[in-house]
Amino acid sequence: MFTIAEELLLLAMDDDKGTVVPTAGSLEYGLAGAILSELTMMERIGLKDDKITVVNSDSTDVSFLDSALNEIKGCEKAKEVEHWINHFGDKMGELKKDIIKTLVDKGVLKEEEKKVLWVFNQTTYPTAYNRPEREIRDRVQKIVFDDAKPDAKTAMLLSLIQTCTLVYEVFGKDQEKEASMRLEKIVEDSNYSEAVKKSIEEMETAILIACNTVIMTTVINTPNN
Repeated sequence: MFTIAEELLLLAMDDDKGTVVPTAGSLEYGLAGAILSELTMMERIGLKDDKITVVNSDSTDVSFLDSALNEIKGCEKAKEVEHWINHFGDKMGELKKDIIKTLVDKGVLKEEEKKVLWVFNQTTYPTAYNRPEREIRDRVQKIVFDDAKPDAKTAMLLSLIQTCTLVYEVFGKDQEKEASMRLEKIVEDSNYSEAVKKSIEEMETAILIACNTVIMTTVINTPNN
């Protein structure tokens, strides 16, 4: 059993190089959204007056989810979804290490050290066992092209695939355009339970806003050649 964040990161990793593919735009914010969505579906957090509140502080038994949950719980004032998307997105380096560690512990990824330019050491995480990722890809393929019905977690994963510009990576060049159109329709029509519907919609909106902000800032701050 994998979390949304683990599945998203697996799809975003180059299996051989063990690094995130270059086309994965704003992945940090996508992972932040995945974590908040998972906590919502586990009924650990909810929305009150458009702000995230902790409704159950019991451990999730997942280190990076508990880390995020404890931070939200420890905040003196309730904050809006966009705040937490930005907060966890900005510190995703630390959280991503925890996500990768869980995948290494499960035997899906392996840790390797390699030299860069024959001088610097770089830690990479190539695939050790590819069946889980194949099953994830098969599942989303059936939903997008064979009209299988997604559950809430997979619907959120599909939304994040689109948000993090991973459509090409997941579906390939030949299917990219059609998959993008179908994804929009699937995400729009997804029928979440009433208990989580509003929270997930708020989170999806916040992810998009955060990603767009990051992209715009990057463009503005990039010097002209």
